[in-house]
Amino acid sequence: MDAITRKKVAVINKYAVDSFTSSDWLTLGQITGQHEVISDHPRLLRALSFGDEDYSSCAIEVLNKIFDKHEQLVDDVIEYFDIALWYQQKEPDKYKKLFLDSITTSPDFWKEGYFQLFISHLSSNKERMFHLKAALEQWGVSAFVAHVDIEPSREWRNEVEAGLETMDAMLVVVEPGFKDSDWCCQEVGYALGKKVEVLPICAGLDPFGFFGKYQGIQVKGKVPSEVAEKIMGTFLKKPKHRSQLLQSMEKSFAGLRSEVKVKLVNTLEDWNVATDEEIRTILERISLSDFEKKQLKHIISRVKAFKASKPTAEAVDDDLPF
Repeated sequence: MDAITRKKVAVINKYAVDSFTSSDWLTLGQITGQHEVISDHPRLLRALSFGDEDYSSCAIEVLNKIFDKHEQLVDDVIEYFDIALWYQQKEPDKYKKLFLDSITTSPDFWKEGYFQLFISHLSSNKERMFHLKAALEQWGVSAFVAHVDIEPSREWRNEVEAGLETMDAMLVVVEPGFKDSDWCCQEVGYALGKKVEVLPICAGLDPFGFFGKYQGIQVKGKVPSEVAEKIMGTFLKKPKHRSQLLQSMEKSFAGLRSEVKVKLVNTLEDWNVATDEEIRTILERISLSDFEKKQLKHIISRVKAFKASKPTAEAVDDDLPF
């Protein structure tokens, strides 16, 4: 058993001592297949019933006996009894270190160097979100779409928490049925609690509740590439994200096909949200071919891109003899 798992077992023990009833212990035995370990213990349930001082040590003994042989059940028990939520409320700093830091240090679903956007959506919308994710990636945005990015072998709840903890912003796809999804509403609440930028897109329903104050983007009937452009145009108008997004574009534009690259650069120019210097920097860093330079010559000329800097004259020392 590794150190993280042992710490989780210690948290389970604290919860059991603080909150377990006799019924909870019997339920634990059923879900772990270790009913006899609990029912046959000579002191555990009796110590609980009478409030005896040795109850805590009995709990430790029983839990260690269960998890030493079946450590793979630790996370199942934590999830079944909502122990992580209890610990988050009781010890928020320790909770973050134990349950979040170990899974959010370097999530591998984000594309390196890209803006990290968590998309909260209904599972029935998976196919459209897949296409939106691809369209946003051209703009330098790595979108986390749970049903696309979580590998089947992984604990999906941990991956969602990792995405929420490390996102730069959240996109909320508000459509009929969204209010009825506990998970979607919790994701939005998490973002609002962290004071992360939340951008709603209205696909048949307007923002509601605590995020009802946010102006949503109307996207009903639009294709993913059009929606991606609306999203980018909105985010680039926000000073807190502009610099990071422009740097991400430098990385993404360099790998695009010529026609796509030229189209996106022209779109960025039309939005008039970046300075001449920022446009010039992007043009000089996205590996433009001669053909692409010809297609973008009006922008290149305007921002004076690819102009070689004039060499500075070296100082002359008139005191040196011949």
